[in-house]
Amino acid sequence: MIYLQLFWEYFKIGLFTIGGGYAMLPLVTQIVGKYGWLSEQELIEFIGIAESTPGPFAINLATFVGNTVGSATELGIFGGILGALVSTVAVVLPSLIIIIVVTLLFDKFKSNKYVQGALKGIRPVVVGLILSAVISVAGKVVLPNFSFKNISAGGFDKFNWISLILILAFIPLSQIKIKGKKIHPIYLILFSAVLGIVIFGAFGVQQ
Repeated sequence: MIYLQLFWEYFKIGLFTIGGGYAMLPLVTQIVGKYGWLSEQELIEFIGIAESTPGPFAINLATFVGNTVGSATELGIFGGILGALVSTVAVVLPSLIIIIVVTLLFDKFKSNKYVQGALKGIRPVVVGLILSAVISVAGKVVLPNFSFKNISAGGFDKFNWISLILILAFIPLSQIKIKGKKIHPIYLILFSAVLGIVIFGAFGVQQ
């Protein structure tokens, strides 16, 4: 049954994702590709929506994916609501269980050399997973036809130079400080949305 499958896969994602929502992207990409739940382009669009809407990124993405998968069943919109609920609960449940256990055993955990050693080993891997997700998403945005699974000359045919300029422009923008404070990400997201409307909408620039 699709809902049990959705629950199990997102439970595993929630259980093994360490380092925040972006660290789960490699797992999500693998799962949606394995079952054909979403295309690469749809996943990228959902990532943008999940980042732009209120709430934790990981939960938002799980909700969007679950809704899409559920809506494709015979239950229609009700299936979408059920799918969103199942995937959201599944991705949150492991963290809820773990944090309850950690809270109960916090004093033992914080001074345990084996736990501290494990955390130190996990940190660089989390950085690698996040970088992998960034490279994968950025690559698909700038080179829509490129695929790491099947590298060929045709993958470089379509180069989205405008998106590359926007990426390179927003990296330093996110680090600029005004009166000692960085520009809030919400303002950057809204600004990028306006630029998208103007460049790709009003002027009809092809991606």
